[in-house]
Amino acid sequence: MMLRQKSLFRDKVFVAIPEEPRDAKSVLSWVIDHTSDSAEIIIIHIVTATNFENQQQNLDSCLNQCSRKKVRAEKRVFLFTKIDEGLIHLIKIYGITQLVMGAAADRHYRRKMKAPESHTAMSVMQQAQSYCNIWFICKGKQIFVREANYCLLTKSKSARPTCGVGNPKMDLQSFLQPNLEVKRLECMYIKEIKLRKETEEELSQQKEEIESLKQATLVLQNELDWYRYQWNENASALLEANQQKHLLEHQISESDSIASYLGESMRASDSLVQSLKLEYSKVKRERDDAVKEARDMRMEKELTAPCAYGSMNSEFSLMELEQATQVFSSSLNIGRGGFGSVYKGFLRSTTVAIKILDTESLHAQSQFQQEVVILNRVRHPNLVTLIGACPEASALVYEFLPNGSLEDRLNCVDNTPPLTWQPGNILLDANLLSKVSDFGISRLLLESSVTGSDAHFTSQPMGTPAYMDPEFFGTGELTPQSDTYSFGVTILRLLTGMAPLRLIRVVQRALNDDDLHSVLDHSAGEWPLVLAEQLARIGLQCSELSRQKRPDLQRDVWRVIEPMIKEAPAPLSQSFRSMFSESSRAVATPSCFLCPITQVVMRDPQVAADGFTYEADAFRRWLDSGHDTSPVTNETLSNRDAIPNHALRSAIQEYLRQNKLQELFAHG
Repeated sequence: MMLRQKSLFRDKVFVAIPEEPRDAKSVLSWVIDHTSDSAEIIIIHIVTATNFENQQQNLDSCLNQCSRKKVRAEKRVFLFTKIDEGLIHLIKIYGITQLVMGAAADRHYRRKMKAPESHTAMSVMQQAQSYCNIWFICKGKQIFVREANYCLLTKSKSARPTCGVGNPKMDLQSFLQPNLEVKRLECMYIKEIKLRKETEEELSQQKEEIESLKQATLVLQNELDWYRYQWNENASALLEANQQKHLLEHQISESDSIASYLGESMRASDSLVQSLKLEYSKVKRERDDAVKEARDMRMEKELTAPCAYGSMNSEFSLMELEQATQVFSSSLNIGRGGFGSVYKGFLRSTTVAIKILDTESLHAQSQFQQEVVILNRVRHPNLVTLIGACPEASALVYEFLPNGSLEDRLNCVDNTPPLTWQPGNILLDANLLSKVSDFGISRLLLESSVTGSDAHFTSQPMGTPAYMDPEFFGTGELTPQSDTYSFGVTILRLLTGMAPLRLIRVVQRALNDDDLHSVLDHSAGEWPLVLAEQLARIGLQCSELSRQKRPDLQRDVWRVIEPMIKEAPAPLSQSFRSMFSESSRAVATPSCFLCPITQVVMRDPQVAADGFTYEADAFRRWLDSGHDTSPVTNETLSNRDAIPNHALRSAIQEYLRQNKLQELFAHG
């Protein structure tokens, strides 16, 4: 009698999957289609020592198939020598009552197939316990069902089997069909067995213990086989690690060889560098000698030319100089330079400065000739003008600068009034315009024309050490960046009025502490703090220790200085002020025309939120420097906007026009 096809399995069903993944999928699909929602599928897989690894992926695929169908399933793997013996043993020890397995490989399926054909399926069908129902599947179709109570008869020479499997090609369905009489006899046999169990209880217990021991032995054997497999895996990994170790040792050996070779190469390179340095020093000495020789030759050529002194403005006699200086009176001595003394004199109705060279200097005569030749050809607003010379006394006659040196004015020598903050240059003629003088200029000009370079090398530095480029003391090289350093120190001197020693550090600390106001020279007047801070930062940048960090004077510094000069015109000299007061033509500038920040006549007046009018650029710089308060009331500004004051601008322009006319009339 056949069981129902729909929801055939309601409890637990065991499925022995074939080794071929396609066959396993077809068997499992048939089971899932005939399993109720409450049933559980136990997937059994018997593995031998030769196919253990290959079937892991097949088992995982089967579990995924059950999961997709929402059927509970688990896998159990057992190790046996033969698959049929393993299945028969498992049916016995686990008491399996429902088992599904393959009848044959799917590729052997035929429509007329009525019984299992594979050796494994036939062996299980004949030898499995009779209480187990076995379904044989091939290519997703049920081929045969061995129902429970299937009788097993052993073949003998004297008896012909009434049930079992003969020729696989016979119609086994009719041959294996049990009859009612056999079932009745079997029931009687079962009753007798139950009676005998009472007398054989002890034997049964021993038998169960033996079976348990066998099961435990089998589990231990499985574990032992698993550990043996793991040991083989670890041994393989250890072998591979040893191979990697030998490879790394070989690479390290090669790296050591390369390092040794590179070390030899570096030592050879160092030796080559040293030889190149020696060669460079030799070439440099030769080059310096050639430059000196070229300079001497050019100077000799200039001096031997018939017009060496002919183009000079004037040539004075020693007697004229003695008369002009009252025989070089000490009362007329106004200073001493690097090559001699300087006297104030009155020569040919002109006040002049007469420099007498130190005749004890080894190079005094050549320096005198060089100064005459070079400076006689050079004219520049910021170079002291050479008027003439006296070869007889090795003396040079320059224009006289009445205000002395910048250093004197900063230190207020002879009670001279302090410089105000507005001057934008290193003065100091009658109009406080700067002029530069000394023999170093002619040397630089001559050497530059010979070498074509901006750099100058010397072993005899001349000048004030506090103003000189620190790198010059180590290299002996003067460059345009050396002038930048001196310019920076000069700016800081003008700002603070302090001595140059440690001045850079003092200004830097004041800026860091936001206390620049405390170091400013207040004798020069009240500094506009925004402009003062800009000048201080420019001075510090120019006086950096490293030449590479100093800014370019023309490209970087002048771009900031030029607007300051335009906004802060130089103050009128005392002579101009007296002339304007005596003529009564000068009119005092109305205070409303002056910017409260810069105290300069405004060109673009604009009204801010505090109600006061400021120069547009000055107010913008005030805000950009981080201020949010009024420059006048020091109260917080309600906004940063400013509105042009057209009426005031018109009044200022008219005022400036009238003042210009008065100046022209005064000079006329």
